[in-house]
Amino acid sequence: MHIKDGPLRSEDNLASTFSASSEDIDLQWLLRTLRRRMWAIVLPAVLTAMVVAAFMVATPSYYDATSSVMIDPRETKLPDLQSVLSGMLTDDEAMASELAVISSRDLAYRVVDFYDLVNDPEFNDDIDPSEFSQITSGIKDWIKTQLIAIGLKDPPKPQTPEEETAAEKAGVVDNYLDALSPELVTKSRVISITFRSMDPERAANVANKVADLYVREGLEAHYDATRRATEFLTGKIADLRQTVDASDRAVEKFRSQAGLLQTNAGTLLSQQISDLNGQLILVRASRAEAEARLSQARQLIRTSGSAEAAQDVLKSPIVQQLIEQETQTKLKVAELNDEYGARHPRMVAAKAELADVQAKIKREVSKVVNGLENEVGIARAREETLQKSLDSLKSQLSQSNASEVKLRALQLDADADRAMLQTFLNNVQQTSSQLDSSVNDSNARVISHADIPDKPAFPPKTLIVLVAFIASGLLAALIVLGIEQMDSGYRSGAQVEKGTGLRTLSLIPLTRSGTGGKNPADYLLRHPSSMFGESIRTLYTSILLSPAGKLPRKLLVTSSQPKEGKTTIALCLGRMRALAGHSTVIIEADLRRPSLHRLLNVPRRPGLTELILGEVQLSDVLIKDAESGAYVIPAGKLAPDPTEILSSTRMSALLSELAEKFELVVVDSPPVVAVADSRLLVPQVDSAILVVGWAKTSRDVVGLAAKQLQEAGGNVAGAVLSMVDSKKHAKYGFADSAYYYGPVRRYYTS
Repeated sequence: MHIKDGPLRSEDNLASTFSASSEDIDLQWLLRTLRRRMWAIVLPAVLTAMVVAAFMVATPSYYDATSSVMIDPRETKLPDLQSVLSGMLTDDEAMASELAVISSRDLAYRVVDFYDLVNDPEFNDDIDPSEFSQITSGIKDWIKTQLIAIGLKDPPKPQTPEEETAAEKAGVVDNYLDALSPELVTKSRVISITFRSMDPERAANVANKVADLYVREGLEAHYDATRRATEFLTGKIADLRQTVDASDRAVEKFRSQAGLLQTNAGTLLSQQISDLNGQLILVRASRAEAEARLSQARQLIRTSGSAEAAQDVLKSPIVQQLIEQETQTKLKVAELNDEYGARHPRMVAAKAELADVQAKIKREVSKVVNGLENEVGIARAREETLQKSLDSLKSQLSQSNASEVKLRALQLDADADRAMLQTFLNNVQQTSSQLDSSVNDSNARVISHADIPDKPAFPPKTLIVLVAFIASGLLAALIVLGIEQMDSGYRSGAQVEKGTGLRTLSLIPLTRSGTGGKNPADYLLRHPSSMFGESIRTLYTSILLSPAGKLPRKLLVTSSQPKEGKTTIALCLGRMRALAGHSTVIIEADLRRPSLHRLLNVPRRPGLTELILGEVQLSDVLIKDAESGAYVIPAGKLAPDPTEILSSTRMSALLSELAEKFELVVVDSPPVVAVADSRLLVPQVDSAILVVGWAKTSRDVVGLAAKQLQEAGGNVAGAVLSMVDSKKHAKYGFADSAYYYGPVRRYYTS
C-alpha cells in the first residue's frame, strides 16, 4: 500500500496516523466555517434581537435628572467650642456625612409627603402594580409561604390600620431612596443629586426639591445649632461665675487660716527670710573684714614687735602725729650725738624725749588693736543673732510647706475656672453675633438645578438589543464551531490524506437524479459528461497514475461500513470502462447483503457461490449489461460460510482467469469493518480502493479499515470520497472543491 508522500509507516504508528483528528484550527477555517453556517448564526441572533426588542418595547423607560449642590468650607462656625463638643471631622468624613443627610429617611419622608408619592403607582407597588411587580411579588410571597411552612420563618403578625399605613409609606420611601442617587463629584466639594423616574418632569422636580430641602435643612440646622449653643453658653457662664467665686473664696480662706500672708514679692515669711539672708551676708562680710585687719595687726606685732605699719594704726591721727614727732626727735638726737656726744646733758634730754614719744606710740597702737578686737567681737555677736533668727524662720517655713502646696492647688483650680469662664464669655459673644446672621448663612448652596430630561437613561434599549444580537450571534457561532470540531467525518481529500495517509483518488458527487426510479449508475449512462461521469473518469485516471506504475487488472472496491456507495461506484466504474470500449466484468462479491443485481435488475442466482462450488460454469453466470456492454457475475445463493467461498483457491483461480479474459475485473466486496470478507479478497487482487462516505463515516473507522486492509497484505491504491454534496463542499473552501464547482461547472453537462 502506498501513500502520497511514500510508503505507509510502521504498524506501531499506523493507529495514530489513521485516527488523526480534524485539521488544525486557523483563521481561514474559522472564516469558512462561519460563512458556511452563516444562517445558523444570523437567524438565532435576529430572533433573539426581535424577542429582546419586543421586551424592551413593553419595558417602561426611566429618566434621570440631576441637580448639583456645593458644600462651601468657608462657613461660619464655632471652632473652639465645636471641637470640644462634637469632635473634629476630616474632609472625607464631612462629605460622607452630607451624603448621608441627603439619603436620610427624614428628608425622604418630607419629599414623599410633598409630592404625595404614596398615591403614585410608580412608587407604591400596591397601587395597580405592573406585571413584573406582580410576578416578583408572587415569587416573594410563595417563598415566604414555603419558609413559614417548614418553620424557618415566623408567620406575620396581624397589623392595625395605622401600622399598615405606616408600612405602606415606609415601602414608598424605600422605593424613593432606590431611585435617589447622591454622589460626590471626584476631586471637588460638589454633590450631584440624581433622581430616576418614568416621568421626566417628576424626575427634574424631585431632584430640585431634594437639593432645596437639603440647603434649607442646613440653614435650619445651623440656626438651631447656633441658638442651642448660645443657650448652652449662657447657662454655663452663670454656673462658671459661681464656681470661680467659690474657688477664690477657698483660696483666701485657706491662706488666712494657714497664715500665708501675701505681699508683692510673695508670702510674708518668705520675705522675712529673704531680708535676714541679706543682712546676714552683710554682717558676715563686716566680720570677715574686721578679722582680717586684726589678723594683720597681730601678725606685725609678732614679726616686728610693733603694729605701727598696720593700716588701721596708720589711719589714727594721734599715731600719725606721734610718729612724725618721733621722726623729728630722732633727727635731733642724731645731731646732738654728732655735736656733743652721748653724755652731754642735752643729748640725755633728747633721748629721754624720744623714749617718751615711743612709749606714747605703743600706747596708741595698743588702743587701735583693742578697738579691732572689740569690732570683731561685735560683728560675731551680730552674726550669731541673725543666724538664730534665720534658723527660726526656716523652721517656720518648713512647717508651712504643706500648707503652701495645698494653697497652690487651690490657686490652680481657681485659675482654671477663671480661664474657662473667659473662654465661654468669648464664645457667647460670637454665638450672639451669629444668631441673627445664621438665618441666611449656610455652608451649602445649589449651583445647578435639574432640567427636564428629553432622553431616557434606562434601560438603554438600543444598546441592549444590539448586545443581545451580538451575544446570541457569538453564542451561535461558538455552538457552530463546537459542532464543526465534533464533526468526525471527512469532508475533503486533504483531510483523508492527512488522517489516513491514503491518496485521494476522486470525489464522487451526490447525484440529484436518484428519484423517479433512476439510480446514479443509470444517470451515468444518460449523462456520461456530467459532473458525476467526470468524477468516475477521474477515479480511474488516478488509479492509472498510481505510484506503483502498474495498471491493475483486478480491482477491489470496498468501504468501511455499509451504505457508503461502494456498490454504485463499482458498477459505475465498470460501466464507464465498458462504454469506453474496454472489456469489463463486475463481480458481486458481497455474498451476505448483495445489492448489485438489484441495481441492474438481473437475477441473483446462479452466481458466484454456485460457480465456486462447481455447480455451474462461468458462461452460466456471466450476464451482459445491455446498457453499457459490461459483464456482471451476481452473488448467487446465500452460502453457509462466505469466507470459505472467498478464500478458496477456486476464487483465486477465477480472478486470474477473468483477468486474462477481461481488461478490468471490478470486485464489489463487503464492508471491511463489518466482516472479514474484504481482507480475504484483497491479497488476491492487484489493487483496492476504499470508499469513504463524505461527512458521514467516522475518521477512526476509516483509519481502522485502511489498517486492516494493509495488514491483510493488500495494495490500497487510495480512497474515494463518495456522495459529496458539491454545493456544501464548495462552502468549505477546500482546494478540491474547485473540481466540480464554480467556473469549471461549465465543462459538465446536466
